[in-house]
Amino acid sequence: MGVSYSEIIERMRWAGKLKNDSAVARVLGVTPQALSNYKKRGEMPTDLVLRFANIYGLSVDWLISGEGEMYRPGKGGEPGRGYMTAAEETMMYGKEFTRAPDLSALSPDEIIYVGKLLKILRSPNKSTAAAIKYSVDAFLKASELPIEPEPEKEAPKNH
Repeated sequence: MGVSYSEIIERMRWAGKLKNDSAVARVLGVTPQALSNYKKRGEMPTDLVLRFANIYGLSVDWLISGEGEMYRPGKGGEPGRGYMTAAEETMMYGKEFTRAPDLSALSPDEIIYVGKLLKILRSPNKSTAAAIKYSVDAFLKASELPIEPEPEKEAPKNH
């Protein structure tokens, strides 16, 4: 899947009702030159895309691809609500929230899957959301188990 960062920045401008790329850069907390370099190189740190989506309550899927709903369900373009909502949801799930995680190591495909997962978890279908949470917890628990070495097979004995 090809991601056009020029188009993502254009959607950021449009969704944020921002005048130019310099205004987008200010919202993202980077210099206009850095934003220009991201456009030229065709890559951008993942955390910047997620930060913008959180600030404006945008769907990450829409921001990256231009497809689907523009706003996350229940957000309707409430600037500043996304980050607090993430903190509240994390605390409700039983973990302490101290700061935004560094998501710059995620690939665009991983971001899309995280967005899809959040879409399921935030859907009104609570039984599906519960099943997904249970499955993710089970996979996480299984991935944290120590890997047992396979028993060595005895060589056949020749008499």
